[in-house]
Amino acid sequence: MKPTERIVFLDWLRVIACFMVMIVHACECIYSNDYTFSFPSNTAKFSVLFFQSIVRPTAVPLFLMASAFLLIPIKTDTFTFFKKRFARVLIPLLVFLPIYAALSTLWGVQTCDDAVSELLHCYINFPVSGSHLWFVYMLLGLYLVMPIISPWLKNVGKKEELMFLGIWFFTCLFYRLRPFLGNEIFGECWWNPNAVFFYVSGAIGYIVLAHYIRFQLQWSNKKIFTVCMPLIAILYVIEFFSGNYYSTRTTEPAVMEQDWQNLTGFAVLMSFAMFLLLSTIKNGGKFYYHVVLKISNASYGMYLMHMLILPHWFGVFNPLLPPYFTIPATAFATYLSAFGITFAISKLPFGKYIVG
Repeated sequence: MKPTERIVFLDWLRVIACFMVMIVHACECIYSNDYTFSFPSNTAKFSVLFFQSIVRPTAVPLFLMASAFLLIPIKTDTFTFFKKRFARVLIPLLVFLPIYAALSTLWGVQTCDDAVSELLHCYINFPVSGSHLWFVYMLLGLYLVMPIISPWLKNVGKKEELMFLGIWFFTCLFYRLRPFLGNEIFGECWWNPNAVFFYVSGAIGYIVLAHYIRFQLQWSNKKIFTVCMPLIAILYVIEFFSGNYYSTRTTEPAVMEQDWQNLTGFAVLMSFAMFLLLSTIKNGGKFYYHVVLKISNASYGMYLMHMLILPHWFGVFNPLLPPYFTIPATAFATYLSAFGITFAISKLPFGKYIVG
């Protein structure tokens, strides 16, 4: 796609969402070790809440919606679609999986025996040190169903899409409904986890939401700002106080972070509002063509490699700065480093197969 043909706001969105992901992981360096969490101080806790309450629910959905906005409805045959998408996404994943499996041995995070075990397992599932790669597996899964849902989206009307989105939004409330209705609901049981709403739940809803915004929603900029800015502000306050409430009542990250997850009603509404706000960016300029466009093109490679870099920058800044500066400094330094490395690799003859 030539620069003049690009959808400008999607490049801005990728640039921003990529930085948001790095903020998320910089925050996690302060409090989480995957299975338990603790805050070293109240300052650290409120610094994490300040950032996580907006970046954690929205960074991944924004990436998904950007992909869907461009790809749906699919404009090629299924084979061509798979060939292009999987070449760009799957091959770099296959490169980075063994890197994450083995490289952390060099800085003492795991033993050589652990590395061998991780290498043998890395093409079955992501290594421990590359846990952020869950996103790529999920994205590949969505690519598999895009040729199936694309004809449906091309032919249905606004009411049908809204009906699907309404049902999907309902499924995003299940984590809150389960304690009141029972742990297994609507036909779920140990021999049938794929119950009534299984097939209309999950990240596929963001694909339909992006299509709905592009083809069915006709809001003026005035309406977008009037609705979306207060909505984000209200949701941010709810997310902040939710995180604070559970931080004093649990030591499980899954409990404290439950309202920050990507498939909650809060995340859906906040991502919808942020996507619309970013969609008001229409025009490119020198900064767009010389900076934003280059970072956008590198964003996948940056995502893949950033957790090889981020813990080291955190180790530099954490002893020197208070948490509210450590988090953005770690994210920004990682962002610049990952872009520089990705950009350099992309210039190699086979660079696109390494960084996408």
